[in-house]
Amino acid sequence: MGAVGRPIAPPERPRRRTPDLAAIGEPARDAIDARVIPCAVIGVSDAWGTLHLQALVGPGDRPSVDARFFLASVTKPIVATALMQLVDESRLDLHEPLVRLLPELAGVAWRERISAWHVLTHTAGLADIPPDVLRKQRPSYAKMLTRVVRQVPEWDPGTRFRYCSDSFYLLAEAIVRLTGMSFPDALRRRLLDPLGMDGTTFDVRPERARAMAVQGVPMGNVVMRELILRFLAGAALPGGGLFGTAEDLLRFGRAMLTRRGQDGPRVLSQARIDEMLREQTTGIPEHREDGTEREPHYALGWRKRSELSTGRVEGGVDAALAIPASASTVTHGGASGTRLWVDPERDLVFVFLTNIWYGDDGPAHAVLRRVYTAWDAEGA
Repeated sequence: MGAVGRPIAPPERPRRRTPDLAAIGEPARDAIDARVIPCAVIGVSDAWGTLHLQALVGPGDRPSVDARFFLASVTKPIVATALMQLVDESRLDLHEPLVRLLPELAGVAWRERISAWHVLTHTAGLADIPPDVLRKQRPSYAKMLTRVVRQVPEWDPGTRFRYCSDSFYLLAEAIVRLTGMSFPDALRRRLLDPLGMDGTTFDVRPERARAMAVQGVPMGNVVMRELILRFLAGAALPGGGLFGTAEDLLRFGRAMLTRRGQDGPRVLSQARIDEMLREQTTGIPEHREDGTEREPHYALGWRKRSELSTGRVEGGVDAALAIPASASTVTHGGASGTRLWVDPERDLVFVFLTNIWYGDDGPAHAVLRRVYTAWDAEGA
């Protein structure tokens, strides 16, 4: 840290050629033309700022680069970072049972053992409310929290993995009780505003003209769409309810890189960043519905890049997408077709936004493969 009142000069961008990213969007363009995805916004950054931002329009969707997309589960690493700020401030112990902050969890032994670490690694043993029930009932933040704190874990926390979004309400409420602010206000004032993420919000209604409707979700009509937007604003789903822009996600991703550049402050210490990005679930199994078992490869609020699925790209042709990511890489996707990718060893942040529910992740991976080709060609 420098002397009080004296600004610290940001590091200069290294003297190297900028990677040629002009053609990286071609696989997405092909996927849009083949009606695999409706549209796309693609962003690429290094630690010093945005290098590429591109909107690809489809027959019905014409987004601009600052369009608001429903981020879905890309919300998770953002909320996880807000929680880790409290760890950085020594106000929260990741492994301390949350019952000390949330006495509503008392009364069931396994539930009393749930810690923030269990939630961030999806090993708390809790389950999500079915999506159809969520859409029909549209419960408030308070009702969702009540449902979560009354759940009985299906196994001893920390012994098995099951992906769960609703459990993030426990983290949101921990933030509320430690900051004295509402969850959306705490997220805004402590993380989003410092990073300049002005287009990221749970309540997109003031910017509804820039909000991209998610295809494949039964919205019914304009009235139903407004009801859903009102529900999302009120529920503030910490496991998957944010709307945001590509530039905002690039700003957030840059905050996870080791060598900070000129754009935005550091919101976590390097020790906390390293802890967040390190794989945490080694040796913890995931039992899938088909009876098979696998290792989930999860960090704190992030997936590791250990497993990449085969995508369907370029008109529905299967393609194995070998992406030469660094071992430190983390990523997270959302059910709306969103993808955030951070490779700290290469100082690389990649964002892919589209708007189709449970769509094909193949186009995003195909674009990302081109990014790596260009990046490595220039020694980035």
